[in-house]
Amino acid sequence: MVGIVLNRTVGIVGGGVTGLIIGIFLAREGFKVSIFEKNKLLSQTSSKTTKLLHGGLRYLENFQIKEVQNGLKDREWWLKNFPKHTNKMQIAMPFKSSKNLNFFKYFIGIKLYEMLAGSKKIGGSKILDISKYDSFDLKEDYSKYISFFDGSMDDEMLGQELINLAKNLNIDIFENHEVKSFDNRGNIDNYKFDKIILSVGPWTEILLEKNKIKPLKKIDFIKGSHLIINREIKNGIMLKGICKKRYIFALPYKKIMLLGTTEERVNSPESPNVETHEIEYLLDSINFYLKDPISKNEIVSSYAGVRPLIKSNKKSFVNSSRDFFIQNEDKLIAIYGGKWTTSPSIAREVVTII
Repeated sequence: MVGIVLNRTVGIVGGGVTGLIIGIFLAREGFKVSIFEKNKLLSQTSSKTTKLLHGGLRYLENFQIKEVQNGLKDREWWLKNFPKHTNKMQIAMPFKSSKNLNFFKYFIGIKLYEMLAGSKKIGGSKILDISKYDSFDLKEDYSKYISFFDGSMDDEMLGQELINLAKNLNIDIFENHEVKSFDNRGNIDNYKFDKIILSVGPWTEILLEKNKIKPLKKIDFIKGSHLIINREIKNGIMLKGICKKRYIFALPYKKIMLLGTTEERVNSPESPNVETHEIEYLLDSINFYLKDPISKNEIVSSYAGVRPLIKSNKKSFVNSSRDFFIQNEDKLIAIYGGKWTTSPSIAREVVTII
């Protein structure tokens, strides 16, 4: 089909992973694509993740089946198309006993996760003795793990591969270019396009209102903070945080450990900081399980990003969907929600709409 749409132009506002993947998909279909980014490509929310490519095992607790299926499909897409900078990773959940309802619930959940992956499954789950899983020492009352597989990425190297791919596809990239105005008639500043895509993560609602376009959804600004810990870990661990409402991950990262994430509502997506109480929450959560507690002195660095969750009527945003929504109005498409893993699903839908 390439060649039929060669004269059609698309302008994308936002150079995060979703904007970049949409641009790549459209360029492969023959569109002439331009991407406008206020800073550097992939420098905002897209660079502040937990480095996982996943369907979202924990979303099954809220019966978000479609979102999990999209994530599992896209997880395979990333692993297949970018093998240099993605890998499958074994992740385990610790339990004190295999003879209780909680263990059984999670075992069934992980088996359902594998079943939803179908032919896209990347590894089988196992019940393991603590001594058989190469990790750090847990307290003696923990005896079993349930392990499963998910995808991981080196987002810096993967991001550079995506940027190189975009350049090879002759996508025009305007970095450090803050768009002053756009509309639903195809105008971005002084440029004219057949279609405009707004892909700015947590800034979607803000920029639509600024340009006098009514947003169809509200955005929750949910900050996630991460710590880089100077302690080796060879396999991933998924733990219930001390709040008991969400999970944290301890993952191998550059031969040491990435610990994250928090989930906290903030008033703005601009310049998120890692707060002292978030550091304490993450350390207290993991130290609850460890024989040898991690101290603040072992923190090498930290970072925080703001997720663009679509606001829901649920009492707690912890249970809100991580799915995406597309607003299609005349010559403008606006993206709400989504995450790194599911950016190919968003791109496929955008290509279908256009």
